[in-house]
Amino acid sequence: MPAISRLTAALGLAALAAACATAPPPTTQELAMLENAQGSLLPATTAERKLADQQDLLTQAKFWAGEYDKNPNEYEASVKYARVLRAIGSGPRAAEVAAQALSMKPGDVELTMIFAQAMLDQGKAQDAAMALARAEIAGQGDWRMLSLIGVTMDSLDQHTAAQDYYRRALELTPNNPKILSNLGLSYALEGKPGLAEQTLRQAIALPGADSRVTQNLMLVLGVQGKFEEIAAAAGPDMPKALVDSNRDYFRAMLNPTRSWDTLRGTQN
Repeated sequence: MPAISRLTAALGLAALAAACATAPPPTTQELAMLENAQGSLLPATTAERKLADQQDLLTQAKFWAGEYDKNPNEYEASVKYARVLRAIGSGPRAAEVAAQALSMKPGDVELTMIFAQAMLDQGKAQDAAMALARAEIAGQGDWRMLSLIGVTMDSLDQHTAAQDYYRRALELTPNNPKILSNLGLSYALEGKPGLAEQTLRQAIALPGADSRVTQNLMLVLGVQGKFEEIAAAAGPDMPKALVDSNRDYFRAMLNPTRSWDTLRGTQN
């Protein structure tokens, strides 16, 4: 190396060494900013995630949106984010998130159920059925999957097939009020209001029956013209105004020229 080149290199190294020697250490504020920047890229801890799941839906949605943005390929973040999106009424976005995750984990039961439910929310029963068909074998031991397939079959007017799935689900979890409620509605859609009422009364008497079971029973009673039984089925917790409006609605729909057979077409 020529002398001038060696000198230039030596001067450069000396300048670098001097700069390193004289640079002040980072301040506490700078260290905190660096730590926050690095921390924002890391997934939340298990404890933080459990705490987030206990919050209201909007808080959960914001939290899981952040976790999903950090790593869209993470399974838990995808499932939790898609599920809460559907819960707050963002069905199309829930379907997008679930579909993206399913592209990496085809046939996953949890993701498939979320996607199918989001499709049903949008009236796309055929899309739901196609997704469920790909995951049916993996989910045959999950009553939620079987019941959801039943709901999808009912949406496609395949009531006999739907009822078969509900019965299979009941074999896994006997006396489940949610499944019995779906089965009762399936009978109603098929034009069997008496059997529907019997099934829904069985469901409403079971522990865990929620307001949806009550509403379904009120619906079936209403379309049969059993107006006086609606209030009794509603119970003391149902607002009287709601009970009265439902009763008046069905009384107006059922007149001497309209039978159950004509009305059930309206209910499909």
